[in-house]
Amino acid sequence: MLYFQSCIVWCFLIPALHIFATALETCNTAWFDDGDVSREGDFELLGDLRRNHWTRICSNPVDMEVQTISGIKSQHTRNTFHKYSATEGFVCLNSEQKWRKCDDYKVMFTCSGQFCSECRTRWFDSDNSTGNGDYEVLSELLMRYPREICPQPIAIEAQTISGNPASSTSDSFLIYDATYGFACVNADQGGRSCEDYKVRFTCPAAFCQVSEECRTRWLNGDDPSDEGDVESIPQLIKTFPSHACRNPIGIEAKTTYGISAKNTRDIFLSYDVTFGFACINKEQEAGRCEDYQVLLTCPSDFCQGCRTRWFDFDNPTGRGDYETLLQLEMVFPNEVCSQPVAIEAMTVSGTPALKTGDILQVYDATHGFACVNAEQPGGRRCQDYKVRFTCPLSFCLVHNQWS
Repeated sequence: MLYFQSCIVWCFLIPALHIFATALETCNTAWFDDGDVSREGDFELLGDLRRNHWTRICSNPVDMEVQTISGIKSQHTRNTFHKYSATEGFVCLNSEQKWRKCDDYKVMFTCSGQFCSECRTRWFDSDNSTGNGDYEVLSELLMRYPREICPQPIAIEAQTISGNPASSTSDSFLIYDATYGFACVNADQGGRSCEDYKVRFTCPAAFCQVSEECRTRWLNGDDPSDEGDVESIPQLIKTFPSHACRNPIGIEAKTTYGISAKNTRDIFLSYDVTFGFACINKEQEAGRCEDYQVLLTCPSDFCQGCRTRWFDFDNPTGRGDYETLLQLEMVFPNEVCSQPVAIEAMTVSGTPALKTGDILQVYDATHGFACVNAEQPGGRRCQDYKVRFTCPLSFCLVHNQWS
């Protein structure tokens, strides 16, 4: 009887504890600076910020941090604050200052619950504290894990690799916000090293709702012969009008001889979907950038129009799943164009290729698709994939291959 009663208690208590633990998870938003210093002062009220950024700030923040736009924490300024709370926001009135007018401030909120978890990435741990500190910077993570992180997250969480929230450690953080990512510098810790941290991001809901994606050819519109190699989105659209999308959701770069940009020693001025890719010669230790090409991942509507049927020529029972363009052209003549605009790949059960977790050796409109079993972690095999291509309009007009 006692066992039965204990079971009843724990059967109800364990789910309750899980819900409670989930509710305690917190995440930090980006920084917001909507109000400049006016004659009256600086106003960063939660109500106003929510109206302007309603998808990027939770309705009930649990905490708030305030800094000047130059990065000085509010407690280290000489201003007096009229309002300073997560429930109302921030107000600094010039009329209440003894020494000088209010500084120009920015605010960041700490949120909890569904806001943090609705569209959340996996954990990333790309660095540790053995050098200068632990740097999990958004721009570098976007380069290393294209398509796994949105370019403009709405929130970030950081934990030690053992699972303790960053806020519960005694470390001081140089950066901890959704705009830039996370950085803990050893020199700021009073003689000890930072913990080893991992981060994950909360993205806009639309990032998780993308069920299909299509990938372009490798595009190379510039070389480093002048000031550097610049493959900007506007210039790519101008140079390759039918082969580059206007609103890419992912970008990858590699040298013309196949080395991923992240494995070179070059420093990049830009590597994101907002501008594109840029490497400036004078910023390089060697004095010159490599010659790069880029591939864009586009929304599914870029692939609509002259689109082929799905092809599933191979399966992973041998060395892997190979759905290469050359093979498909030979097996299905007149059904596949020789120079596709874009390619889509998904498992035969309907999961987009970039969301399976498989390491893909080839996935571009120039060569097709290949997943090699020997390259998969843990000794597992590739999944079974199918592909389809978007072709130039002229191909469909000649062969009547409309999808």
